[in-house]
Amino acid sequence: MQGERSLLFAFEESREQLFRNASGWSVDFEESEKEGLLKVVCNYPEVKGLEAHQLHMKQVIKDFKPNRVAIDSLSALQRVSTLKSFREFIISLTSFIKHEEIAGLFTSTTSTLIGESSITETHISTITDSIILLRYVETLGEMRRGLTVLKMRGSKHEKDIRELTIDHKGMHLDKPFRDVSGIISSHAQQIFKGEIDRLDNLFDKEF
Repeated sequence: MQGERSLLFAFEESREQLFRNASGWSVDFEESEKEGLLKVVCNYPEVKGLEAHQLHMKQVIKDFKPNRVAIDSLSALQRVSTLKSFREFIISLTSFIKHEEIAGLFTSTTSTLIGESSITETHISTITDSIILLRYVETLGEMRRGLTVLKMRGSKHEKDIRELTIDHKGMHLDKPFRDVSGIISSHAQQIFKGEIDRLDNLFDKEF
């Protein structure tokens, strides 16, 4: 929409799936590609080795010269590599993208639905400048999505965990969760109004 060139490397979905899903958010990937503002490259991790993937990705970046690069997902690529080679892959690719002055967005999924594993397990947190965490939150028998910024290097950022919703118009950030605790630790607990008032009063006294 801002006239910036975007490049998407997808390792978990086919091209047809991605374009169909985008249309559900009122985004026309096909039209964006025709305008030269988008390039979508789909490959399953198992079709080649990690080093071959890296060489191909760097060449596509050089040829297309995007403003932004998205990789979905690192978890898929990790399946076909050792921890050592995966870390070397991330360091090399991240350094290359930074050198080219391109904004990069990498996704990484947890091993469980709610997720207790951390991005620090593969030491990615020391390489990236920012980390955005997505979590499923169970509240009173309902599954909701939460989003928070864990890290933003060199900058202050909001600490709230906000509800995330997705519909035919795209992604929306709603109000912070005020009635749930333990979201990050994956042990979410409902906090009822009396407890919220008590915590608010305690906060006021301390500050």
